Amino acid sequence: MSTSLSTEKSKGLPVIKISRTVIQFLSFFLVNYAILEFIFKTDFSAIQDFLRVLPFLHSADSAWTAGAGLLEYVFHTIIDGKVPYLFLGLIGAFGLFTGRIFCGWMCPTGFIQDLLAGIANENNRFSLNTDRALKKVKGFVLVVLFVLLIPLGYYYTNNPKNYSDYSKALGLFAINPVGPFSFSEFFFVTFPDIIQSIVDNAAVDQLFTPENRVRTIIFFVYLIILGFSIYYPRFYCKYLCPYGAAIKQVSKYSFLKLKRLPTRCPGRKECGICEQVCPMQVRILDEGFDGFTGNGECILCLECMEHCPHDAIKFAKPF
Repeated sequence: MSTSLSTEKSKGLPVIKISRTVIQFLSFFLVNYAILEFIFKTDFSAIQDFLRVLPFLHSADSAWTAGAGLLEYVFHTIIDGKVPYLFLGLIGAFGLFTGRIFCGWMCPTGFIQDLLAGIANENNRFSLNTDRALKKVKGFVLVVLFVLLIPLGYYYTNNPKNYSDYSKALGLFAINPVGPFSFSEFFFVTFPDIIQSIVDNAAVDQLFTPENRVRTIIFFVYLIILGFSIYYPRFYCKYLCPYGAAIKQVSKYSFLKLKRLPTRCPGRKECGICEQVCPMQVRILDEGFDGFTGNGECILCLECMEHCPHDAIKFAKPF
């Protein structure tokens, strides 16, 4: 059932939402600079070095991006038999000092999901227990990737024969470990490739050949995810994004977070609008007044702040 906000008083123009949408739109074009090249018919490759490492999950395979995301660099460093101190440190620093504000305001895949959610204009929610269970999936994916790739890195430096055999056994995961779990890779690589293949061949038979089996499975799984994203805002971010799973471990201790004013917030029984509009289904009213991060799930989209009829949500002081 879609959320009702009938108790919310009118607050005029949604300045925060409009500002966030504009920033997301600009970030989408600046990060995926190939779009600029297409529009302006010029070469923007000079900015590639400045956008090489970005603090969100996106695909090294995508022609629309300048490089891989931090999480992909973590895993590729592990595959090379090294400890990714720099990239883990960057993820930690982003999470500690900025929380997940990048996810809420600049991540292209987040922007795509927000656009999809706007189609139905609904904020459906799973039950509390289902939501908690599903939010463990992205953490499970992250752990599995580490378990699979750490031995590969060990073999790379200590046993070339085992490395060759193990990398063949891992297949795609040894080359592009995050790819199957990347919404960006699906949207900018897998989906266009498959559509182009269907158009070129005027048939869908090639989707079901043995060599395309994995790609086809990924294709249909993400079509389902797209469908869920229309009715359940930020479905991928909440339940499947491995980068979200990584940064949330630090974001729960972030210096940048929101708080509730106890003298203004009447609580869930009398209001609860902040929880109703939260796209990440954070249980804001279960947390203390001094600050909330939703156990690292809050993306600082400020929907709760903008919709609060009591003006009870503010930024918390970092110290």
